[in-house]
Amino acid sequence: MRYGICIGMDKTAEIEKAAKLGFDYIETGFSGLGRGDDAEFETFKACLERNNIRCEASNGFLPRDYRVTGKEIDFEKLTAYIQKGMERGAAVGLKTVVFGSSGARNLDSDTDYITGFRQLADFLRETACPIAARYGITVVTEPLRQQESNIINTVCESACLAAACKSANAGALADIFHMEVENDSFENIKRLKGCLLHSHISYPYERDGQKRVYPSDVNEYDYKGFIEALEYAGCTRCSVEAGVIDFDRDAAAAIKVLKSL
Repeated sequence: MRYGICIGMDKTAEIEKAAKLGFDYIETGFSGLGRGDDAEFETFKACLERNNIRCEASNGFLPRDYRVTGKEIDFEKLTAYIQKGMERGAAVGLKTVVFGSSGARNLDSDTDYITGFRQLADFLRETACPIAARYGITVVTEPLRQQESNIINTVCESACLAAACKSANAGALADIFHMEVENDSFENIKRLKGCLLHSHISYPYERDGQKRVYPSDVNEYDYKGFIEALEYAGCTRCSVEAGVIDFDRDAAAAIKVLKSL
């Protein structure tokens, strides 16, 4: 298993520390790749190169004003944004883009579930996946808890969407936080062998007044069960995605926990 950590493009000091701690890769926001200015991107790229680490994953695929369900979908705007982000991503080692993006995908009151699901499948098949494929990049749909999204809430729904879009570079994702909230079992991960291509890990409860924080102790949660299910399913990449209280302390504790698994 390769372990990464989610860090913003502008957090160069934290990227350097993550590399020194032994994380295998960085995961950053796709909006920075798709909409950030050239100077910001070049600074990010130089930081990665200087620290001998790659940006293998990217989350936050679509901003909320880049809608992919409903009646008003601007495919020209979507295509230009995705093309720029994928091109830049490929230059820094991007392998997987995470499609969570509740604001862009959530169903409005005029769109029923089946229509919305078909629109998501069409978007992946006709727009996102073909562009990503040019750069050898996969697109995985992230199941989100119902408090955030009214469509695709479980790992099995994510896999069904990947199957429906019929694209070789589409897949599913498992996020330990959303799974815990939705009572989505690790057994469901094992059912998705060959389809589950990326994952997120965190301590899925509250600590020090903050929800969803970095893992700090191997015994505080069944992290081992999560990782074993991922490995059984053939998933080889897992990123820490959580709120941080003290980066130096929390990142060091998290990588120690993960490497012990």
